[in-house]
Amino acid sequence: MPRLVRWIWIVLALHLTLGMIAYAHFLVTGQYTVLGLYFSALGTPFFLVMTSTECCVAIICRSWFDSDEPMRLAWGMIACAALARLAGVLLRAVSDGHLPWGGWRHFSLPPGSLFANLSQLALVIGGPLSMAFLAVGLSQVLRIQRRFRLVGSLTRGDKTLLFLVVAFSISQLAINLPLLAKYPSLGTILLWMSDPLLSILLIEAILVRRSVIRMGQGLVAKCWGMFVLAIVITSIGDAAIWADNHGFLSSSMTALSWYIWFVAAAAFASAPAYQLAAISLTRGENLHLLEKQ
Repeated sequence: MPRLVRWIWIVLALHLTLGMIAYAHFLVTGQYTVLGLYFSALGTPFFLVMTSTECCVAIICRSWFDSDEPMRLAWGMIACAALARLAGVLLRAVSDGHLPWGGWRHFSLPPGSLFANLSQLALVIGGPLSMAFLAVGLSQVLRIQRRFRLVGSLTRGDKTLLFLVVAFSISQLAINLPLLAKYPSLGTILLWMSDPLLSILLIEAILVRRSVIRMGQGLVAKCWGMFVLAIVITSIGDAAIWADNHGFLSSSMTALSWYIWFVAAAAFASAPAYQLAAISLTRGENLHLLEKQ
C-alpha cells in the first residue's frame, strides 16, 4: 500500500475511533452534545483535509500527463470534481458556522436566489456538480479504453450492484418528479439529480475498473476500485438519508449512518493517491533504465 494511502486510512481509523467514543456517549446518555461537538469540531477539519488531499493529488496526477495525452483531460475533470467537493465543504462549514470567520457566519443568499440558502448551494456544488465533473472524467477514460479495445465485461456481482443502485435512483425520480408541480427551487431540482448521477458514475467506474483488471491487479486497478468504493458508499449514504426521512431508521441507526460520509471521503482521496503511486513507480523505473543505459 502506498504511503499516502496508508496515512489516509490511519487518519480515518483514528478519527472513527474518537467518533465511536462520542457515539457510545450518545447511546448511554441519549444526548447529542458530545456527538454534535465531534462532528462540528473534528468532522469539518477531517473533510477539509481529505478533500484538499484529493484535489492536490489529482492536480499532480494531471500535471504528469503531457498536453497531448487523453488522460490529461480525464484527470483534469477528476481534479475539478475534487475541487468542487472541497468548495462544497468550505461553503457548508461557513454556512454552519464551523469556521472562525466571524462575519461570514451570518452570510446569506439574497432574496430571489436560485438556491434556498448557502447550505443548499454547498450541497449542489459538492454533490451534483462534483459528480458531473467526475462523470465526464470517467467517460474520457472509457473512451480511451474503447479505442484500445480494453473494455471488460461485468461480473454477476457488478450487475447486481448496478441493479440495486439504478433501481433506487429510479424510485427516487418517481417520487420527486410529481413534486415539480410545486415549483421547487433550482437547488432542490439539482439535488434530485444526485441519485441518477451516482448510477452513471457507478456504471462508468465499474467498467473502467474491469477493463484495468484485465491488465493485472496493480496500483491503477486499485485507483479505480477506490472510485467504485467511494461511489457505492455515497449511494449507501443517500439511501440512509432517504430511510431516515421516511422514518425507517431509529435515532441510534441514523446517528451511526452519519459516519458513512467519512469513509466515502477517505475512499475518494485514496483513488488519486493510488494513481500517483503508480505514476511515480513507472517514472522511477524508466529513470532507472535510462541510468543503466
